Amino acid sequence: MASPNRGTSKSLDKPDEHITKGGVEIDVVHLGDLKFRRATYPKGWRFSTHMGADRCHDTHVGYTVSGQMSVELEDGTRLEFRPGSAFIVPAGHEAWVVGEEPCTIVQIDGGESAARRFNVEQRAASAA
Repeated sequence: MASPNRGTSKSLDKPDEHITKGGVEIDVVHLGDLKFRRATYPKGWRFSTHMGADRCHDTHVGYTVSGQMSVELEDGTRLEFRPGSAFIVPAGHEAWVVGEEPCTIVQIDGGESAARRFNVEQRAASAA
């Protein structure tokens, strides 16, 4: 259940958390039960190269601030994000920065909770 909220504001320039993971710089603010993440991916970044897995297993909902990113879904569909692009990307994707500049995105929530919150279809769990 969502936490009651009477209105609030926080700046990603003064984050609650700062994380560096796989070369990605991530600033996080918490607003009620939501997390907003500003992630800056360096030029040349690729999920499968820098994050230690072939595919990302989180769902992402967000907005592209600067730079460009490409995503390939499990079915082979490719999505391109440029400044101003809003996106929903289901779990099971590969992603990489396109071009010669970093890519900065802002994500709302993240992972399984984003899939539930934004009603994103999840792939069936594979049998072990």
